[in-house]
Amino acid sequence: MSLQEAQNTWNLLCQYLAHKMQERVFRDWISPCVPIGFTGDTLKIQTPDRSTKLWIEQQMADELYDALVHVDLPDIKLVFTIGEEKQKKNEIPAKPAKATISDGTNSLPSEASVLPQGFESYTLDNFVVGPSCNMAFNAAQGIVENYGRSNLSNMNPLFIYGGSGLGKTHLMIGIGKGLIARHPKLQLAYLKAETFVHELTGAIRANNTEPLRQKYQSKNVLLFDDIQTLHQNMVRTQEEIFYILEYMINHGKHIVITCDRPPDRLEGLHDRLLTRCKAGLTVDVYAPDFETRVAILKKKLEDPAFEGYPSVPDDVLYFIANKAKASVRDLQGLLKRTLFQASFAGVEVSLDVAQEAYRGTTGNEPLAAISMEKICRTVAEQYKISFSDLTKKKSRLKEYLIPRQLSMYLCRELTTASYEEIGRVFNNMHHSTVMNAIESTTTRMQKDSHFHKLVRSLLNSIG
Repeated sequence: MSLQEAQNTWNLLCQYLAHKMQERVFRDWISPCVPIGFTGDTLKIQTPDRSTKLWIEQQMADELYDALVHVDLPDIKLVFTIGEEKQKKNEIPAKPAKATISDGTNSLPSEASVLPQGFESYTLDNFVVGPSCNMAFNAAQGIVENYGRSNLSNMNPLFIYGGSGLGKTHLMIGIGKGLIARHPKLQLAYLKAETFVHELTGAIRANNTEPLRQKYQSKNVLLFDDIQTLHQNMVRTQEEIFYILEYMINHGKHIVITCDRPPDRLEGLHDRLLTRCKAGLTVDVYAPDFETRVAILKKKLEDPAFEGYPSVPDDVLYFIANKAKASVRDLQGLLKRTLFQASFAGVEVSLDVAQEAYRGTTGNEPLAAISMEKICRTVAEQYKISFSDLTKKKSRLKEYLIPRQLSMYLCRELTTASYEEIGRVFNNMHHSTVMNAIESTTTRMQKDSHFHKLVRSLLNSIG
């Protein structure tokens, strides 16, 4: 294909991405990239530097995969390179392969992997487990460890739901990789809802949908991502998906589904498909707590891709963990921006650099710290007790104990204060008492859904 055709293809992808991404993010990371030609079925994209290449490969896998499907080019592979590279002329496209995102080195042929190559780091081994995802992780691990046994029938399908960027796809891909590692001959398919719509549209045009249905029914495991994108007008699509799921479950095959909301809130799904989704085990993932966010950041820094970047002090990690609370994706994004900013400027990573990176990401001033007094007064008001009773009394009565423990939990979540500093606010309580209080609050959140909702509400209103 010619360079002009490569440019036209990249323009189509950029038009889609520009509508899906924040203007600033698109301008900073996608706009500087230029197509440099086709090699077989691979579109080569040149990035201006290593940081941009790393960002795109680690942050944009989902978006690029969706863009390829949207522009009706799901079989094109994207390879991102650095610096100048001469295109090869008069190259003839090879037989299309499944869409993948690669760094251009040691790329596997499409037949070698059914999972998107843009998710190399998505394994269960490097998934950081915390209270926000403990049940979902245990379920994912259970499928891998017990595959083929009858005790998995009560979690088929496994329905994982939660907000964007909280680890649903990581768990799903991790299940797939774990199963393939243990059962190399396993027939597995990864499918996004939007991809299936694209495939079905082509099959209907050809007046031959049976091969498409058989394509997925023949698999041992189906990983179905983002089912919430289906809507009630997709009657034929939902019908075909129902037949696939029904057949697989009736024949002892396993299904994993991800969604951004619980099944009961999927208003666009038809009743029988909804019933099928709810037939197994439903688990949720929600925003990680402070300790888990710090652990995720430290785990991310172990990635070989960050080799050579400046080291990150703990105070910077705590700052990032406090500011990027909404999702794991936001957390990793702010970490990368901080590292890149320090690298560009040729300086050590510091709190000043992290604050500037945060300002560049959100437009907000990072220095307006939340005081522990504000947190305690908000909790005292919520529980209708005085600020003095909350912070000074050491009573074990439930009316004081629960709000006090909750206040300590929120102080740890919303500030950079140490256990000792939090203890001093509460009449000089020992740091071990603070740690126990935070653990008790976490446990209560897991057992009491109403309490959990209250805590999330307070985090949002205070933070």
